[in-house]
Amino acid sequence: MSGVQPSESRASHAGSQRGDPDKTTWPTGPVGDFPGTTTELIVDRLAESKQSLKEILEKASIEDPEAFKRAVEEAEQQQPTSGKNKWSSTAMMLLTKELDSDLVNGLTSEQVLKKREEFGMNVLEKEHKEPIWKIFLLQYTSPVVLLLLAAAVVSLGFQEWVEGIAILIIVTLNASLATYMEKSAGDALAKLAAMAAPRCKVIRDGKKTDIDAKECVPGDIVLIGTGDQVPADMRLFEASEILANEALLTGESEEVRKTLTVDDPDEPFAKNMCFASTSVTNGNGKGIVCTTGMQTQVGIIAQHLKAESGSKLTPLQQALNKLGGIIGVMSICVLIVVVLVAVFTNYRDPAHPSQNWILGIVLVAVGFAVSSIPEGLPMVVTICLSLGCRDMVQRKAQVRKLPAVETLGSCSVICSDKTGTLTEGKMTATTLVTTSRCSEGPVQQFSFYPTKGFDPNGGCFRQTDLTKEATDGIVECYDMGKFQEYDGVVTDYGNPYNKDLYAQKVRTTLMAGFLNSHDTELVKDSSGKWFTTGNMSEGAIVVAAAKGRIGPAVNEENPHDKYPRDKDLEVPFNSSRKMMATIHKLPKPGEFEGMKLSESGSFTHVCILKGAPDRVLKHVKYMPMEDTANNYNTIDWKRSIEPDELQAVMRINQELSKGALRVLALTIRPLSSEDMAQLQGLDKADDRLEYLLGKRSAEAKTMTLLGLVGSLDPPRTGVKEAIETARTAGVRVIMITGDQKTTAAAIAKQIGLLRDYETEEEYAILCEKLHKEDGSHLDDGDLDEITAKVNVFSRAQPEDKIAIVNSLKRCGEVASMTGDGVNDAPALKAANIGVAMGIAGTDVAKGASDMVLLDDNFVTIVAAVEEGRKIYGNIQKFVSFLLGTNIGEIIYLTVAIAAQMPLPLEALQILFLNLMSDGCPAVAISREPAEADNMRVPPRPKNAPIMTRDWWLFGIMPHVIGEAIAVIASLMLGLYVTTGYIFAKDISNSCSTFTMPQNPNDRDPLDPRECRKKGCTKATFRYYCECYEYTVDDGWVTHLDFFNPQKGEMQQVLRAYKGWEDGGLLSPSAPANPNAEQLPSVITEAYAAAGCSEAVAGEVTCGTETYRVDEDSNWWIQGDHPEVDKKNHVITYFDCSNYGARRGRTIAFITAVFTEMLRAYTVRSWDWFFMVFNRNPWMHLACSISATLTIMVTIIPGLNTEIFKVVPVEWWHYLMGIGWAFFNFIWDEVLPKPVYRRVLARRKALARERESVGAKV
Repeated sequence: MSGVQPSESRASHAGSQRGDPDKTTWPTGPVGDFPGTTTELIVDRLAESKQSLKEILEKASIEDPEAFKRAVEEAEQQQPTSGKNKWSSTAMMLLTKELDSDLVNGLTSEQVLKKREEFGMNVLEKEHKEPIWKIFLLQYTSPVVLLLLAAAVVSLGFQEWVEGIAILIIVTLNASLATYMEKSAGDALAKLAAMAAPRCKVIRDGKKTDIDAKECVPGDIVLIGTGDQVPADMRLFEASEILANEALLTGESEEVRKTLTVDDPDEPFAKNMCFASTSVTNGNGKGIVCTTGMQTQVGIIAQHLKAESGSKLTPLQQALNKLGGIIGVMSICVLIVVVLVAVFTNYRDPAHPSQNWILGIVLVAVGFAVSSIPEGLPMVVTICLSLGCRDMVQRKAQVRKLPAVETLGSCSVICSDKTGTLTEGKMTATTLVTTSRCSEGPVQQFSFYPTKGFDPNGGCFRQTDLTKEATDGIVECYDMGKFQEYDGVVTDYGNPYNKDLYAQKVRTTLMAGFLNSHDTELVKDSSGKWFTTGNMSEGAIVVAAAKGRIGPAVNEENPHDKYPRDKDLEVPFNSSRKMMATIHKLPKPGEFEGMKLSESGSFTHVCILKGAPDRVLKHVKYMPMEDTANNYNTIDWKRSIEPDELQAVMRINQELSKGALRVLALTIRPLSSEDMAQLQGLDKADDRLEYLLGKRSAEAKTMTLLGLVGSLDPPRTGVKEAIETARTAGVRVIMITGDQKTTAAAIAKQIGLLRDYETEEEYAILCEKLHKEDGSHLDDGDLDEITAKVNVFSRAQPEDKIAIVNSLKRCGEVASMTGDGVNDAPALKAANIGVAMGIAGTDVAKGASDMVLLDDNFVTIVAAVEEGRKIYGNIQKFVSFLLGTNIGEIIYLTVAIAAQMPLPLEALQILFLNLMSDGCPAVAISREPAEADNMRVPPRPKNAPIMTRDWWLFGIMPHVIGEAIAVIASLMLGLYVTTGYIFAKDISNSCSTFTMPQNPNDRDPLDPRECRKKGCTKATFRYYCECYEYTVDDGWVTHLDFFNPQKGEMQQVLRAYKGWEDGGLLSPSAPANPNAEQLPSVITEAYAAAGCSEAVAGEVTCGTETYRVDEDSNWWIQGDHPEVDKKNHVITYFDCSNYGARRGRTIAFITAVFTEMLRAYTVRSWDWFFMVFNRNPWMHLACSISATLTIMVTIIPGLNTEIFKVVPVEWWHYLMGIGWAFFNFIWDEVLPKPVYRRVLARRKALARERESVGAKV
């Protein structure tokens, strides 16, 4: 059935969705948490076992700050972190020598192996990993298992060895299976967690290598940068604008600036060290590893801290708790009523006529408790969630936190980044715009062609020159394998041999872009395929520069050697600046790549600034100009850029943005030696940027605009379809990007995120509009009004993401948020589902997320939502299956007790039914594929009960009624054809009994006179039974059981008569010696052969034995010493009465098993069963196992009669039992499903009618 019920629309639950979902309260305590608690514990154990030690410490610092503070202080005493500590204060040369390392080449491979053997792996161990034996014992803590153990103890106390031992065996088998499944699920999640393990860059054997962080050893040279998680405690020897978040250790959220020297040696957490598990939020640098693993500061803190971890309740756990409360209250009430009825009516089971009365009531109570609690639910939920994680990985989504699997099913809003998620993230520069004062105007536009991925084989051409004939010629040259030989077709302005002034402008601009993108490289692999390493936006510039013959990939001359970069003065890019600056030394003062910077040659360096046009253009004052006389370009220092010139640049920026291009502006500022001295005195990047932009001088603007680079990042394949799928599913998609509004809106139009009638002005917004004039965010009401409508947020900052997601949550949405940078971590944590990028994402972002996209693809998010809905839908199905069958058991057991009929099932049979028979189909249901309408219905409300009103009305209650009718009818008919009666009293009255005193210790018969001396109990014995049965060949027959005085034991005569002897054979007037005409010859012959005397004073003598005569029937009875079965307190003999009752119960047992087995086929979908019959082969296997186990239980000697108290039955009895099961099957198909489909169609029609009325209004 569909995982989301259409009747439970989002609108109808708007009120319940508002507010803090974590403050929702459900019934608690032993009643409220009855079955849900076990599921929650298993889910929590699995989730907690995959939490990193860092996450555990973070939680501990919040929940018990005092204990955390003490642990930090103890760790500080054990291993100081201040500037006075060994690692911080030792001179770098001595430290390097002590660690046997090399700052340039790092460790050798041999050194790494030796150090790993000495120091071990760099892992932060949690307190312990729960051993399998503890997982096994934890299975015995659930309420239902404790109840069963109590029943086993009671049974053993009454010396009911078979029942007691059987319960223990079944409980142990279930615990073993649950342990195996939990262990398997845990191992699977551990493998998934390993996929997201942090990595780091180290220098080994003189080469930069990317390794798993756990492979770090002391002495390793580690490279760190923005977004990295520090792998170990390390001493820095290179640091460029490094900011670290050390809140994990200090509790302070403010970022710490790292330096190479320590100002205050007494201050904890020395500034020249970075500590394991902290994160780098800005800058880059190098350090030498000092300590690893549990010897790091975070490891030592963990050793002093006994942290208890937990997780907040998810929608599934809330729903299960609520359901648990309902079931718990219901089961306790019914149990009390049933036990009272059994006590006051003196209920006795004819199948166990001599069973201890108290034990009988206890077993009845256990049977009801077992039937009312879905024992298989915890195990199946665990299996479903763990298998769901595996399925997610197959769809390229790695779940870090187990409950996120089902939370995805309620996701109503997806907040997605643009670059790399909605788009391919493979930037290709297509357009170059140069600026200068010339006859053509202030801007000149060029195109890069061809653009085949990262292949540098191409050129830079005037856009007006690229006619169809020209492009065909270029492609022909490309296909012929010619490398950058296009001048014969059309002028290539990227060719360095072209001395045209336009070509010089192109190369100057491309050179500036290449030098500024120093961390990105263009390389070719062994197969000849080109790719870039580093930033994707810079990758496009580097490839474009290569088409201008710039860069080591296409030219022997390396521009980085020609224009050395001063890395200490660099201003790194970050999301708030939206720009970055690099400073390079000029090989020839006053000249930069063919452009004259000044006649005097006073400029020794040049600053290249690259960034967003709307941020950069406001700082531009100058632009180049052509010196046609000397055939070079220069900067027009005499005249500032004119408003119309700047307007022309901004206009073309708008045009490129509307074409969905990401535009970057390239500017330069020549620097003198005095400027360099000023910059070298500024430690902070922001201060240097202010100086470069002229904010620290009278000259407010200083930059010279070279041009613009427009890069195309095409939408990912399938994104448009995925957005439409999400929209159809009622899931809203929001784009939150740092790009310009025009670019973002253009991409949104291309991928269908903005529909044709949704304008940029109305549905797209700059995030600065979310702020007041003082910079703070708008009031909640105003912000909520914007987020309810706008689908494209541009120029977003990390704090804007947090504000947006919090606004959506206030409006009752379940929001997912994507992110890749370190600054995205707070937003990922704030979202209901934080989604990090697996490829482009930083370790910090991954650590804050609930799910990681292994391919960084938006399509994967929608696929994960679909998978989450499928999983939750399957959970609903098997919960409905288990509840329907269990409540059905309660109903037919209650009816049987109230009607004074024998119980349809005994306690062990119910246990077999719920754990063995139901378990396999329930697991198979968890593997059902998604429904056809899975993504055509709205997301479920996050606070909705797991079983909605529709599930109760159309899914559970009809089956409950049908199952009760089927099993009771099968029991009645089964009892009637096997005993001739239906009610327990009539069946019991078919036998005559007498009582005899017994010793309570050894259960041996006692002389009545001894009772007063020793104390005794009374046991009941049968001495004559007259039973009826219907047979296929003879019709009704009568069976007799009688005491044979010749043998001194009971004897049975099967089919003593054909037909039904009305009034019976027992008569008070019958003589002590039975009438030969009344009884079969075997009985009369037995009495005659015994040679018995006439009855004297109520006794007869047969040889040496003396027997008593029953006062009512005159039938002879055993003497004072009958053979007694100490187990059952009866003669070791099945009389026809209890045997017939067991046969009738066996038929009902067959009906119950097949009813529940067939229910697994009808609960799968609201469609007819044959439409989905073969879509899940696991279902056929599961039901085959259940059917086989049932048949085996009824036919295997010993297993049937001694353990499960069933007996072999005739072939047509099987057909009768299965026939009633099919009655319930047809009931489930014919009654509720068509009614529900009609109700659903009516609701849809009413919804369409309301929409049309609203549209008219």
